[in-house]
Amino acid sequence: MQGQPEYNKMKETIKLYFSNFLPLENSDLEMFAGKFTSKHFKKGEYFIKEGNLSSEIGFILKGCLVCVYNKEGVEFIDEFCMENEFISDYPSLLDNKPAEKDVKCLEDTELLVVKASDLNDLYNQKHSFERVGRIIAESLFKNWHQKAVSLMLDDAETRYKKLIKNRPTLPQRVPQYLIASYLNVTPESLSRIRKKISQ
Repeated sequence: MQGQPEYNKMKETIKLYFSNFLPLENSDLEMFAGKFTSKHFKKGEYFIKEGNLSSEIGFILKGCLVCVYNKEGVEFIDEFCMENEFISDYPSLLDNKPAEKDVKCLEDTELLVVKASDLNDLYNQKHSFERVGRIIAESLFKNWHQKAVSLMLDDAETRYKKLIKNRPTLPQRVPQYLIASYLNVTPESLSRIRKKISQ
């Protein structure tokens, strides 16, 4: 059970974030924020485990997470997620099927978490809450789409430049071999790219 001061602080964080781009009445923001709980994870712990049902959406207050697909013992990095971003296995949520990827904490992490079922209840109560759901879905989709397009059209150096432009602290927070996997290059190639950019 969360202490009341911590819970009130959490609710104010959610209200402040969504009030920046959602024309919700304060009472609606209060109702929305009340659906969230705070969860803390240690470095190396999982928010989502492959094979389990994913029933929650997280909003990252602090920390860095990595989304990983596993195939025959080989890891494929799908995405990194950091502060002020949403994290989930959205296909698992939509289809009510086991997650196909791991979502692992690369640092000690603090999340605000809401159950998908609670969001659906809000959508049914008021049309304004449906806009909240759309914004969450768009946020989850945006990063995936940007990476997919970049993998098709950009060379490795351009992909890396885009990555550090969008997440400038990532190289200091994530092992280089994980970034190389995300970019679909070898660690040696990434080292050459970083050296070239720094010159």
